[in-house]
Amino acid sequence: MMLKSAVLFSLAAVASARSCPPKYPTTTIAGIEVVDTQLVRDALSLIKNSGLNSYVVKHQIRSWLYGAQQLNNNATLKSIVDPEAQAITILLHDLGWDMSPDSPWTTLENRFEVDSANGARAFVQGHPAGKKWSKAKVQQMWDAIALQGAYGIASHKEPLVWGSIQGIAVDYRGAGVFGINQTIVDQVVAEFPNDDLLTGTNETFKWFCETKPETTYDTWVEGWGTYFVPGYDATGHRQVDQFRTVF
Repeated sequence: MMLKSAVLFSLAAVASARSCPPKYPTTTIAGIEVVDTQLVRDALSLIKNSGLNSYVVKHQIRSWLYGAQQLNNNATLKSIVDPEAQAITILLHDLGWDMSPDSPWTTLENRFEVDSANGARAFVQGHPAGKKWSKAKVQQMWDAIALQGAYGIASHKEPLVWGSIQGIAVDYRGAGVFGINQTIVDQVVAEFPNDDLLTGTNETFKWFCETKPETTYDTWVEGWGTYFVPGYDATGHRQVDQFRTVF
């Protein structure tokens, strides 16, 4: 998903043909300038006061800061990606990681990406400011969250989609990708430590495989069940298994 020069030229052409995103008030968090609207503040309050584990909350905030810095670093991106929409998309992208028994977002029927996308959409559509969003913006937010694990697909969609997912990716891949250097990572991690990110992610994915395995078969989460959950067996639930019965 790294932007090459040809892609940047095409983005510049798109930017010149579109109106720029609205001008929003800003604030600074961990040394990074970010959008500061009531919608964003309420999204932050939502995740901080939810049943989400603290490592998930910190992950979503760090990812947002990295995504915002990518816009700050690139005038072309900033001219075509709505920073408020990016903020909401990233801040709410893992609502489906809520493992509390009374979670308003996590279901037994849906993949976590879909639970998260549905939760984010409900938040936006139920918020006075979010009700002003266009249908296209809401749909792109939903798509970005639902496709967060499918980089090869998301990278070919609208700028809001891949512009959000890149911020999320930095939190796992670290400095050196998507224009984020070590200085930025250090100042973000100093305020929002990431020492529990990998352990927390591992435990959450194991929980998905234990609690709602049907939503993990034939997905990128399946490996956590195979390696870490006794008795987990995706055999017979994958598309390839249907072909094996014929060939």
